[in-house]
Amino acid sequence: MSTSATQACDTLLRGMVVTMDAGRRVFLDGYVAVRGSRIVGAGRWVDCPFTAPEVLGGDGHIVMPGLVNVHAHLVQGCIRGMAEGTTFEERLFGFYYPMTGACDEERSYASAMPPLLDLIRRGVTTTADDHFTHVHRRSIDGVLRAVRDTGMRCRMARLTINDAAAVPEAFRETLDAGIAETERVMKEWEDERISVTASTIGITYCEPEQLKALWQWTVDHDRQFDIHAPAVFDQKYLAARRGWQGGSFEWLAEVGILGPNVLAAHAQNLRPGEAALIAQCGARIALVPDMEQVLGLVNFDARQYLENGVTCGLGLDGPVVAYGHDLWTALRSFLTSQRMGDQHRRLKAEAGAKWTGDEMLFGSGELALELATIGGAKALMMDDRIGSLEVGKEADILLIDRRGETHLSPPAALLANLVYGNGPSPDAVRRVMVGGRTVVRDGEHVVVDRREAVSRSDALQETLLDEVDARRFVRMRSRYTWI
Repeated sequence: MSTSATQACDTLLRGMVVTMDAGRRVFLDGYVAVRGSRIVGAGRWVDCPFTAPEVLGGDGHIVMPGLVNVHAHLVQGCIRGMAEGTTFEERLFGFYYPMTGACDEERSYASAMPPLLDLIRRGVTTTADDHFTHVHRRSIDGVLRAVRDTGMRCRMARLTINDAAAVPEAFRETLDAGIAETERVMKEWEDERISVTASTIGITYCEPEQLKALWQWTVDHDRQFDIHAPAVFDQKYLAARRGWQGGSFEWLAEVGILGPNVLAAHAQNLRPGEAALIAQCGARIALVPDMEQVLGLVNFDARQYLENGVTCGLGLDGPVVAYGHDLWTALRSFLTSQRMGDQHRRLKAEAGAKWTGDEMLFGSGELALELATIGGAKALMMDDRIGSLEVGKEADILLIDRRGETHLSPPAALLANLVYGNGPSPDAVRRVMVGGRTVVRDGEHVVVDRREAVSRSDALQETLLDEVDARRFVRMRSRYTWI
């Protein structure tokens, strides 16, 4: 370590530093210096001019930016995994709407906390969330209180839904009511870590003129606009009820909505030309490969965006379909889903095509890590603050101790093994820092008791299953005998 012109900082982290800066520099023996909430230095350890009362890491450690999850429905914690054995409409109307709709503020807190702990204990420091459970107006407050207790960053989108064909009556609200509540949530919850915007689920969940007015509010207030596109009901209702024969993104462009502040979730099953249209309009994409893979979407295609320069991040969707709620799984799924999709398209295009062994597979562990860090930050329009380890940015940092991680040894292909091995085990996560403050130490949250969170979540689900008569969906179509 350099001793000339030493500077004081609060924390020094040492190890293999994966910066995710513009040059994608990796310092094999590097440091990151933190003062207050900000990064004040990063580089080679031998050149480090900083001293600190706390020095973390060392040989055998990885220092990298906190991960960014760009799509979630956190209130779904109470229905985790219940999609198994159900059709889309069975789960949407049978238990999704009823069980999440029965969640008031306290229940939403209990429902959201386990998936939040899943995220932060594995190094996710920022999450987006799309919340449309407003039967109880302060359901969203419960989720945000859970977010605040974990210390994570959150870009919360409050979704207004009101189309009678896709939305139960209790969930519908007028545009004025939705905007008023969004502004109330902004006033009560926004701070340096939480931001709030207005959005809707998808085109066919909100009356057309109100949908456009909702988007216009986000433009007027310099906010992002989330939308699932194409949403499942788009295929069912766009032509029949809206008279639109084209694709979802073509509709958004036609009415003037598709633009740089739009973050479109999933974005698969496009019509020819829609990916180029998205690139031309500057919209951003929240890729959700783990959910797509679980549901068997063999034609997943992120390549069409990345090769056209579209900004993309990785998300998980809700725990009802993102069972383990593990963003590291999404990193691996991004690569495997894309490669299976490429092969599917190749076999369709070339009858009798065979594997020859000289094909170069798309993507890499490095690309997946980019999408989960700086890519996610760009997708959420937060890359001026987070997503990379650079001087001046917020100190959102993940410190991994790989010395006991057999799946990360030997280290020649360390980043590939990190991605394909589904990330570090929880006990190898030595620190997770958000804005320079430690929120996870040695795999455990420093404030939230996860055993209490599990107990409250279990009790909540038991209550809700009987309260809304949804127990018939538990282990639906199971082949096992439950005694």
